[in-house]
Amino acid sequence: MSSKSFLWFLVLYFIHTTEVFSQKDEMLSLVKAIEMAKENYPSIKAKAAGKDASNTELSIARSNYLPNFIVQAQALNSTSNQVRGTYFANGGIAIPISGGTKTDGTNSNDMTWSSFATAFVNWDIFTFGKVKSKVDLAKAEISTSQSDYENEVFQQQVKVCDVYVMAILLDGIVKAQQSNLNRVGALKKVTVAFTESGLKSGVDSSLVNAEYSKAYLLLLESKRIAQEQKLILKQMLGISGEINFILDTSFFVSKTPQNISLDNKISQSPILNYYQTLVDFNRSKITAVKRSGLPSISLLGATFGRGSGIADKLTSDGGFTYNKSLSGGLSFRAYDYMVGVSTIWNITNSYRNQTEGRKQYFITKEMEEIYNEKKLQLEGELERSNLRYSAAQEIAKQTPVQLKAASDAYNQSKARYDNGLNTIIELTQTYAILNRSEVDLTVANGNTWRALLSIAAASGNLDLFIQNIK
Repeated sequence: MSSKSFLWFLVLYFIHTTEVFSQKDEMLSLVKAIEMAKENYPSIKAKAAGKDASNTELSIARSNYLPNFIVQAQALNSTSNQVRGTYFANGGIAIPISGGTKTDGTNSNDMTWSSFATAFVNWDIFTFGKVKSKVDLAKAEISTSQSDYENEVFQQQVKVCDVYVMAILLDGIVKAQQSNLNRVGALKKVTVAFTESGLKSGVDSSLVNAEYSKAYLLLLESKRIAQEQKLILKQMLGISGEINFILDTSFFVSKTPQNISLDNKISQSPILNYYQTLVDFNRSKITAVKRSGLPSISLLGATFGRGSGIADKLTSDGGFTYNKSLSGGLSFRAYDYMVGVSTIWNITNSYRNQTEGRKQYFITKEMEEIYNEKKLQLEGELERSNLRYSAAQEIAKQTPVQLKAASDAYNQSKARYDNGLNTIIELTQTYAILNRSEVDLTVANGNTWRALLSIAAASGNLDLFIQNIK
């Protein structure tokens, strides 16, 4: 082999290998499709983020068991003027007292430094179940977020399965229309030849040309619908861009669902579980609201130090001695501490909490009735799905019989036409019936799988569908 021939061999081998691997990469099984949807679809990612937020809320609720530990330090340069009398704190923004009342009158020019530092501990050692109710509420919220996420995954995967089966079904219709076009094309060649030789009339040629155009239009329309369905599938997977994939039709073509029990229950339904967790969450909220009005018993502890540039002793004229330097005011001169137990109970809040509790009770009652409604809907949907599945199975059994009869009728009619025993109109009727029978067979197979999927969706058991396609 020459070097040039060997180079061409390598190029052709590389192209062939690339095509093989690219085709392999483009194969999209149904199991892979539902996993892609779980990983990529935006609404599922949003529910996952909400689930993470709920986990954080539990950490926040548990932090209420910890004591409050506050430290503070400050250095201020201020005057020390005051007069006898009292005043409201004005929302905490009034300047606090900075020194004793002067006997020699006020003087706004004597500014000195002062310092203050404190460490304060406030620990609610007994809350009558308030903190625990908040923790239980956070746990209920986690359960709700988890079930919301699982329901979103389930509903999206059901949609992907349905769109996937429909895509295969529509591809099957494309193949049926292609077969129809091929038959009409072959008939067209024969009819044109007969017409040109004078064995058939020109009307036959015109009719078969019209039927060929009709078959071609049906093929184009079926291709358009099939391609649109694949675009919908791509959207359901949460992917974008120019991506082409090959669907796995093995389960659709080679078998039908087997060993399907029609006594499924809805107890596994993710959507029903989601609404149950909503009920539980609102029940926990009732408890949290009722307990929020109870008192707390707190353990208190504090220590602080203070420094001031104003001397403790008065001068001979009754005034204070001022040390205006920074060091004279910042060094601590007095230290104190305290420990104790405190309780605060806002009695008025008890009435407010009772009213809020009644409101939350009715909200919970509303969620319970919504749960009951969803349960009724799912039970009805499961019954209808069982009926659809039984009917789809019977139809799927009859469509092969219909197709064989239509194929025999077409072959007999074509043979009669070729021998001049019937007209082109009679022949076109038989291949129209054959075309419809091919389409009916594909649709019947697809409806069987879709009916099984509807049972899986209503019962909340997608494995019922997945196990049958494997």
